[in-house]
Amino acid sequence: MAEKKITTYYLALITFLDILFKGQPKARLKKKLIPAYKNNSLNIMRIWKNKKYNDFGTERFIRLFLAISQFIFPGLLVRHVSGKYGLLSRKLYVELYVIIKILIPILIFKLDLTSNAFMTAIIFYLMIETVLYLATLIYLSNEFAEPVSYRRSLTFLFLNFIEIVLYFAVIYSYFNNHYSNFLNKKFVTHTDAIYFSFVTSSTLGYGDYFPTSILAKRFIIFQIILFFIFVGLFLNFFASRIQNPTYYNAGLSKNKKQQ
Repeated sequence: MAEKKITTYYLALITFLDILFKGQPKARLKKKLIPAYKNNSLNIMRIWKNKKYNDFGTERFIRLFLAISQFIFPGLLVRHVSGKYGLLSRKLYVELYVIIKILIPILIFKLDLTSNAFMTAIIFYLMIETVLYLATLIYLSNEFAEPVSYRRSLTFLFLNFIEIVLYFAVIYSYFNNHYSNFLNKKFVTHTDAIYFSFVTSSTLGYGDYFPTSILAKRFIIFQIILFFIFVGLFLNFFASRIQNPTYYNAGLSKNKKQQ
């Protein structure tokens, strides 16, 4: 009898978690997908043949570069493998990948690995992936399918911002440990590095930490540029569409009315 109750509670928990993460069964994403690697190759060919979008010069070069660069980052592999199980699976695994990317710098701080050159190189690599992906949201918007939810896109844009701030915190910590004149003083704790990165992104500049080397100034300039891109371009792009129905939810609303 006890085993039967445990089984019942276990099945109830599984059902609850299934609905929590995947939504109601009738409302789940069931769209068939082109494999991610193949679709990215098709995007490159669409840009090259230029049948729908009149690009040229620098813009055309940037669009081609962004499409080709996706092949060297793990994000495309995650979309390719998870996409074999459908659109919902791809969305959930991409979300998991973004969360893992946020946890990596936190673990680096937790394990006190900020002086490790290899870990810092990984941070650089992942940060470049995120920055280039954000650029594709603009330059390759014609090649991407409309988002399932603009609110979801806005949420992940915020997570990408947190991710980049944490990446810069690791970078600042590494160089401040290895270069005597990188900043005006050393970080006492890892929280100081995270604090400095957030303050830099917000452009507040309290003055307790400030650059004393050319390299530090370059990093800070790049981070501030990214901050203005987030606020002035990406947030405005998604926030202006947050009230619009998506192709998926609009379809559900239409079917509901017809019923």
